[in-house]
Amino acid sequence: MVFKNSLLAFDVDGTLLNSYGELTQRTIAAIASASEQGATITLATGRSWSELDLVMEAIPEIEYAICTNGLEAYDRAGQCLYTEEIPEDLVGNLIKIIRTSVSGVSIGAGIGSELYAEPEVIDGLVPGIEIAPDRVLNDIMDALTANVRDLLIYHPNYVNKLDELFAAITDIIDDRRVDVVYSGLPMIEIVPAGSGKGTCLAWMSDHLGIEKEAVFAFGDGMNDLQMLSWAGTGLAMGQSSKTVKTVADNVIGTVDQEGIAEWIEAKLGK
Repeated sequence: MVFKNSLLAFDVDGTLLNSYGELTQRTIAAIASASEQGATITLATGRSWSELDLVMEAIPEIEYAICTNGLEAYDRAGQCLYTEEIPEDLVGNLIKIIRTSVSGVSIGAGIGSELYAEPEVIDGLVPGIEIAPDRVLNDIMDALTANVRDLLIYHPNYVNKLDELFAAITDIIDDRRVDVVYSGLPMIEIVPAGSGKGTCLAWMSDHLGIEKEAVFAFGDGMNDLQMLSWAGTGLAMGQSSKTVKTVADNVIGTVDQEGIAEWIEAKLGK
C-alpha cells in the first residue's frame, strides 16, 4: 500500500482551498483514497482551530489539525494536544515597541483558541477566516491574557511589500524568546522562538510513531517553508513563489489545477 504508515500534512488556503476559497470534490476524493491506503491525514494551517469547521466537515478523514502556524495541534474531537505561547511578561512590551517604531500598524493576537484583532486587521484576512464582532477591539491591549500564542502585524501600505515590513519588524525585535515570521496572510507574525509548522509536524510525527521519511507536507506560502524543509517529502504547489519551490523536494500542479488530487492519483496509479 503506497501510503501505509505515512502522514500527509496539508496547508489549507492556497493548497487545499483554491483561489476561490473552494475545496473540490476531486481533492476530497483523492484524500479519502490516500486515507484508505493507510495515510494519517492532518491539516497544517495558519488558521486557528475555530476557523476549520467547514474543512473538517468536508473531509472526514482528517484526524488532526496543526493550527496557528504550528503553535497548536488538535485531534479531530477538538482536544488540544500541543501548544506554545509567548511569555506573558513580553507581550505588552512587544506591542509598545512595534507601535512606537512602525507608525500605522494594526495588531491581532491569538489568545487561547481564538483570534482577536483591531478593525484594520480584518482587511488582511482571506475568505473563510472571520472574527466574531466581540473579538474586534480598538486596542488589542484590552484583550491580552496570559495565553497569547502569537501577534499579527498588519499595515495597509505593506500588503504587497511584506519583505519590507518583515525587515522593519525584525530590526526592532531583538528578544530571543520570539521569532518574526511570515504568517501566510499579508501580515507579519511574532511567535514563540523555534515554533512553526515544521516544529509541530515533527512533534506530531513522533507522537504518532511515524518516521520522518514517511511524512509528506503540502504548502504554498512562506509560512510553509519550515514544514516543507523538515518533511521527508516537501511538495510545493505550482503557484508558489520561487523561494518556496526551492525549499521543496518537488513542485506539483497549482491549487486551481487540483495539484494535490493529481499527485495522489498518480501515486495510486489512477
